Amino acid sequence: MIHILIGAVTTAALIRIIQSTTKRKLAVKWWQWLLVALEYAYIIFVMEVIASFVEEGAVKGALVMGTVLGFVALIAGFLLARLVFSRRTA
Repeated sequence: MIHILIGAVTTAALIRIIQSTTKRKLAVKWWQWLLVALEYAYIIFVMEVIASFVEEGAVKGALVMGTVLGFVALIAGFLLARLVFSRRTA
């Protein structure tokens, strides 16, 4: 059940990003969308790792791996927001 929830939440977030981009009329190039897709896949990976650790009963492992992998995902998300989805063009 948790895997369906992870898929639904991440898909809703991706749809919201696409809608926001079209609403704000941002010109996002194909390689920037590729970066977004890679970040999307990495976020799904992080959430699945956490869910797998919790299902195995290793809550401390889920906390450690979630913190380490989540920090990398957070930094990559901030970089995407700053460099790809900012209003200013380079």
